[in-house]
Amino acid sequence: MIARLSINPYLKTVLRDLGLLIHIPAAMALLSLPICLLAGEYYAVVPFLLTAIAALITGQGLFRLFRQASASKLRQALITVALSWAVIPVFGALPFLLIADSIVGTPPALPTIAYFQSPWNALFEATSGFTSAGLTMTIREAVLPHSLQWWRSFMQWIGGVGVIVLMIAVLEPATSSENLYFAEGRSRRIGITLQQTVRNIWWIYLLYTLAGILLLRIAGMPWWEALNHSMTAISTGGFSVTNNSMAAYGAREQLAVIVLMILGAISFANHFQFLTRRRLKALWGDAQHRALWLLLALGFGLLLAEVYWYSGRVQGLNAGFQWVSALTTCGFASLDVQQWSLSAKLLLSLGMIFGAASGSTVGGLKLNRVISLYKAVAWRFERTGLRPHQLMRYQLDGRVVSPQEANRQIESAAVLAVLWLSLVAVGTVVLVHIVGSEYTLADVVFEVASALGSAGLSSGITGPMLPWAGKLTLMLLMWMGRLEIIPVLLLLSMPLRHLSKR
Repeated sequence: MIARLSINPYLKTVLRDLGLLIHIPAAMALLSLPICLLAGEYYAVVPFLLTAIAALITGQGLFRLFRQASASKLRQALITVALSWAVIPVFGALPFLLIADSIVGTPPALPTIAYFQSPWNALFEATSGFTSAGLTMTIREAVLPHSLQWWRSFMQWIGGVGVIVLMIAVLEPATSSENLYFAEGRSRRIGITLQQTVRNIWWIYLLYTLAGILLLRIAGMPWWEALNHSMTAISTGGFSVTNNSMAAYGAREQLAVIVLMILGAISFANHFQFLTRRRLKALWGDAQHRALWLLLALGFGLLLAEVYWYSGRVQGLNAGFQWVSALTTCGFASLDVQQWSLSAKLLLSLGMIFGAASGSTVGGLKLNRVISLYKAVAWRFERTGLRPHQLMRYQLDGRVVSPQEANRQIESAAVLAVLWLSLVAVGTVVLVHIVGSEYTLADVVFEVASALGSAGLSSGITGPMLPWAGKLTLMLLMWMGRLEIIPVLLLLSMPLRHLSKR
């Protein structure tokens, strides 16, 4: 019946590429089966198999029906990416639902597992996982089955680097993969070809993940916790396998996690220069990475002073850990931020909005855009002091650019910044009406900034008892923030009747 439908070529290309991307949760579910067997959780085997079968049937069906579709253009690629990041979490939610139905009567699992019988909670967890956001419906992570602990970490690890990057590295599609690569928010290449670029990204990612496991083990974490936390730290995701996130550990473990969060916040292109050319300067050589280190130091000092002003106690490690977690949009917590002042929460919210380096695994606005906006203000003041015969000299990251190039970068940064702040405002208004007077405005702004910035720090609003409208609001923000808003707006503003006219 589907084959008989009159579907235009524009939509066929989108559905063909969507089918390819849906293979990813299928492969992930199959790769998770050894974890089920090694943990002795045989009840989890069938749920993961059913997840793989459902994703394979859907993905193969779409791909085979429309495999002759034309190559993807940029606009189609943007819509494909937005649609895939909405559909893939649906398959990611299946293990939560199916495993919860299998073991809900097991005493230690209640009520943590029971909450995942709700499709809203399961879908929220999967959306947060794949977008590397870290907000969670889990109330006691330590009692989750090992298979679900792994699944949460695996989703964030894949989501941190991006499903498009994985697809191009493994499947090498015949479609215009370059448009899909750029549509997911990446631009710089670190190889001659696009496929070489994504493979370089993956070997760097794997290397740091393995190094992170060893570092955390040396710091004192058991192997299982080191594996999961390395995956969710380097992906700047923030899911944990302990009930209190990083508050469950001492100073050594927390310092090791700080190192991994910062590594995840540095661009893959700069990691590539550091690893292949042994150039330590690559970690701070360009403007956005200098800004990263400056903001890490400045934000730590401000937060330390604010916490001391509010509590009368010096909380150096907690202030440093929470600021790094916010700026890198990782979302690990070393304490309950509800203990801190409204000013401290707003400062952390600003960090989650900024984010770290473009081309890394972080969310947020990205520092290259923040720098462009800063440059725009500086140039504006500089132009007011020019004499009639003088010309403006535009310099970005150590090189002189044309006025047209400078204006283009400023416009791009300004548009996204306006969209970002608009969504923060809209999300705050909506969430305030949902949660009522139980939480302060600062708490709501904090939660919205965390969701949109794919950060995962929580003021206590996110949880299984949050009304479905609140969960939907936060899921939409996580989805839009992970894709830098514009692809989602294109998808939402283009009804099918418009596609049929193409």
